[in-house]
Amino acid sequence: MSTTFTPAEVFPAGEYLRDELHERGWTVSEFAEIIGRPIQAVSEILNGKKEITTETAFAFADALGTTPELWLNLQTNFRLHEARSATERGLSPVARRARLRGLVPLSKAKARGWLPDTEDLGQLEAAACELLELSNLDEQPSFALAARRSNSKEPISPEQVAWLAHVRRVGGARRSASTFDPSALGRLAADLPKRTSLDTSALRRVPEWFAECGVIVVFSEGLPGGKLDGAVTFLSDGRPLIGLTTRGDRFDSVLFTLLHEVAHLTLAHLTPGDQSIVDIDVAEEQTDPIEQEANNQATAWLFPQGFQFEAASISSVTRGAERYGVHPSVIIGQIHRHTDNWSWQRTKIAKVRPDLIAAGLMT
Repeated sequence: MSTTFTPAEVFPAGEYLRDELHERGWTVSEFAEIIGRPIQAVSEILNGKKEITTETAFAFADALGTTPELWLNLQTNFRLHEARSATERGLSPVARRARLRGLVPLSKAKARGWLPDTEDLGQLEAAACELLELSNLDEQPSFALAARRSNSKEPISPEQVAWLAHVRRVGGARRSASTFDPSALGRLAADLPKRTSLDTSALRRVPEWFAECGVIVVFSEGLPGGKLDGAVTFLSDGRPLIGLTTRGDRFDSVLFTLLHEVAHLTLAHLTPGDQSIVDIDVAEEQTDPIEQEANNQATAWLFPQGFQFEAASISSVTRGAERYGVHPSVIIGQIHRHTDNWSWQRTKIAKVRPDLIAAGLMT
């Protein structure tokens, strides 16, 4: 018979951090300055309101002379303790599974490797808490973001939440060499159509280019039924992150979505202090003033002098690509929008996923 041992005492990682700071005589503001994180983020970890990301664990370890595993293990043990307490509160296995499924699509997340392939409820609950950045499953995910999805008349779905959580986890594990520079980001956005005009495989360099502006970009295919094109959010340490699903596998759509999300950042529609979910139906973008502003800015980066529509023809595509300095796929996409004939020359639009997968950029 196997025996399961549990810690005699379990406490949040924030309590351990508080003791460490006390021993060194450091204030919260001093510690935040040492690790290069906002004071608010450190305070929320101390108070058990924020989870410790992989990158934050490395920062704590460097500052306090510990290992990153110490902080991640403290956090995981506490989550396991919280998850097991569900049983003590009288929740049946059926109720626990139903609660989990209401938060995250278990089978789809397991298939992607976002959750462990196990039927152990305690392990699944702990993993779901880690993925969704929750202290316990009585909370609800709360990501401050602007998302382009085609079903915003409905509540944000578990498939969308799981994808956003996965993108945040992937982005949070990446280290940034530069701080966020909105001006540099705007210059990059203006130059991006030209950089990708000759070869769409240049999208492979997008994460590298954006990192130089202090922005993390993650490509990750959405879950089936996710109906999500992309999103922009701020991580708990204040770094901006853009996630792209490449839905539709159209270069013109992926490029416009990327520029649209960049516009939200350069126009300060979303800031690190935001705590509410903002999502707009793609079909409503023409009437929502914030989304229209982001669309107008994205269009201005593509066509600084405006786009003049010509009759749909192969020659007009060639002339347009040369005139505007963009990839021909972008011109075909514009013709689709002007004519509402979405099948015209559709096979000529470059796909993006094969290059991104080959480069190991699709998570």
